[in-house]
Amino acid sequence: MATSVYYAMSTNLYADTVGDIGSNTNRRDVSEMLDLWIHRETPFLNYIKWGPDSGGLAIEWMTEHQGRGYLTTLASLTDTVTQTITIATSDTGAFTAAMRQVCDGAVLMGFSSADSTHSIMFVNSTSLTGDIELEMSPCASIDIGEKLYIIGNFANEGSIAGEDKSQERAQVTNNFAILREDVRITGSMAATDFYAVADETRHQIQMRLKRMQKYREMSCFFSRSVSRSATAAGMFNGIDAFINAYNDSGTVDSTTTVLTESDFNSTVANLWDAGCIPNAVFGSAKQIRKFTEWDRSRVRIRQSDKMGGLHITQYMTDIGIPLDVVPMQNFPVSFLFILDTGKIALRAKKGRKLVVEKIGKRADADEYQLISEYSLECMGGTINTMGGGYRMLQ
Repeated sequence: MATSVYYAMSTNLYADTVGDIGSNTNRRDVSEMLDLWIHRETPFLNYIKWGPDSGGLAIEWMTEHQGRGYLTTLASLTDTVTQTITIATSDTGAFTAAMRQVCDGAVLMGFSSADSTHSIMFVNSTSLTGDIELEMSPCASIDIGEKLYIIGNFANEGSIAGEDKSQERAQVTNNFAILREDVRITGSMAATDFYAVADETRHQIQMRLKRMQKYREMSCFFSRSVSRSATAAGMFNGIDAFINAYNDSGTVDSTTTVLTESDFNSTVANLWDAGCIPNAVFGSAKQIRKFTEWDRSRVRIRQSDKMGGLHITQYMTDIGIPLDVVPMQNFPVSFLFILDTGKIALRAKKGRKLVVEKIGKRADADEYQLISEYSLECMGGTINTMGGGYRMLQ
C-alpha cells in the first residue's frame, strides 16, 4: 500500500550524520499544548494519555496471555474412565497459552449434553502439543467443542515440584507515523488587517493544529501499518486493525447491520469473558442515538424547567458494566468501538510530539511546518483485552 509523500526519503537516512538542528532558533517544540487541549471535536483524545517518548524506529511493548481459564475439546469425549484427548487451539489465544494453564494433577469440569450432567476430570499428564490424559468421574460423554473449565492445579501432601508452566511473553511493535501541515504567509497577507483576525500567521497555525488533532484521532482508530520507505510514508496499526486481526472470542461483529440492545449487550459480554473491562463506547451520532431510543423509560434526567428532551451520557449493560456513551463528529456510521481506554496510549518520537518550525523565506513569503511524529500503544490489543466493536452497521 503506497501513500503520497512530499519528498522521497533517503534509504540510508538513519545511517547519515545529521547536523545539529538544535541551534535553529526558529524551531519550537510546543508539545505541551497537546496535553492541555480538550476539544469537543476530538473527544476520544480526551480519554487517552501520552505515554513516554521513544527514540526507536518503532514502539514496543510486551504482552502475556494468561489463558481463558478453560480448554476446548477438539474431539468428543467418550464415557471411558481414562482417555487421552486433544485440545483445540481456538478460543485460547496462543496455543501454548492454552496448554500452560494446566499441570499434572489439575482438575477440570465439563458438561455432558447426553445426560445433562457435569463431569469432573483429573489430569494425569499433559503435553504442550495439546494431548491430555484424563481420568473422568463420574464417567460421561462430552460433545466436541465443549469447554472444559479449569477448577485448579492441585497437588498431594509432600509432592515434589512439577514442570514449570510459566506463560510465554510476546513482543508487540507498532510503527511511527508523521503528521505534517504547512503554512505559507506572503508579505502582503502578513501586512493586511483582516476582520476578526489580529495575526494571520498565528491564526493559520492554530487552525492547522486543530486539523492535525482531528487527523490524529482518526488515525488512532483507522490507520493501518505501512513500512516507511523512499516512496511510502510510514503508518501504524490503529485500534480497528488490532481488534479485527486478533478477534477470536466474538469481540468484533462484522455481520450485524442494525444495532440492537441485545446485540450490543452480547458483544460486551463476549469482551468481558475475553478479559476486557470496557469503559466507553465511541460512534457516530446515528449509532449513539440508539442508546437513548432503546428504552426511553429508563432515561434519567434532572428535573428542570429550563431543560427538556432525552439524552444519556452513560449506559449500564446487562452484566453491570457502565459505559460512557461518546458521540463522534463526522465519524463513519458503520463503526462502533467498545474500548478500555486505559489500555491505549499515544507515544511520540523523542522531541517530536508537536513541533512548529519556521522553515525560512521563499521569495515574498514565510513558510512554516507543523510536524508530529507518533505511534499508538494498544496494550492487550493482540489478546482481546483492549476492546472490540462493530464494523458493518448502517
